[in-house]
Amino acid sequence: MFPPSPRRPGRRTATGEDRAPWRALRHTGMRWWSAANLVSNAGTWMQLTAQNLLVLHLTGSAAATGLSLSVQAAPGLLFGVLGGSVVDAWPRRLTATVSQALLALVGFLTAALVLTGQLTVPVLMALGAVTGLVATVDAPACALLGNDLVPPKDVPSSIALGSVVSGAGRVGGTALAGVVVSWWGPGAAYVANGVSFLAVAAVIPFLRPHPAAAEQAPASRTVRERTAPRTAGPA
Repeated sequence: MFPPSPRRPGRRTATGEDRAPWRALRHTGMRWWSAANLVSNAGTWMQLTAQNLLVLHLTGSAAATGLSLSVQAAPGLLFGVLGGSVVDAWPRRLTATVSQALLALVGFLTAALVLTGQLTVPVLMALGAVTGLVATVDAPACALLGNDLVPPKDVPSSIALGSVVSGAGRVGGTALAGVVVSWWGPGAAYVANGVSFLAVAAVIPFLRPHPAAAEQAPASRTVRERTAPRTAGPA
């Protein structure tokens, strides 16, 4: 039998709580952000389901329904890299707030067209394309914003929590869409989604980065400044 190796001074043994997949929820900002994100994801999937039902109702064509989904997904495929560059260049909180507000505006505009009977399939697809384009910036901005609310050691938990919230929003929003559309029509689903985006936009300004995450930001900017080309100046 070998004697137990002495514990190194200053080295702390990780507890079960430190390794728990939900440890990111220990931080108040992350709890608020997760709740707002859940509402937003549920609203998004409610609207997407309502959009499928609406296109099918207007056209009676399954092919048109698939085309509508493709139009909304295409901007992410074509401009996803550009969206990530925008998020890297602009302040994340401002970017996420503006993108959420724009998505809310599109939702309310679509709802108004539905409720007044002015919505046509081409207009619906154009609004879907705008939604997809804004989402190419919104998705990475919101994902990185969540990571800023926790210390670096809790970032894996933040990412996992974001996946859980996204999945829960997808299931809940799709289920709610059937209830909302059957009782109040597709316009109500768009209104609900617009409200969900406004809720997120209202929460973001009150979120504060975790001190440990904020300390890494200047270092990251310094690296970018070092790698950026320098312009010639006076000697």
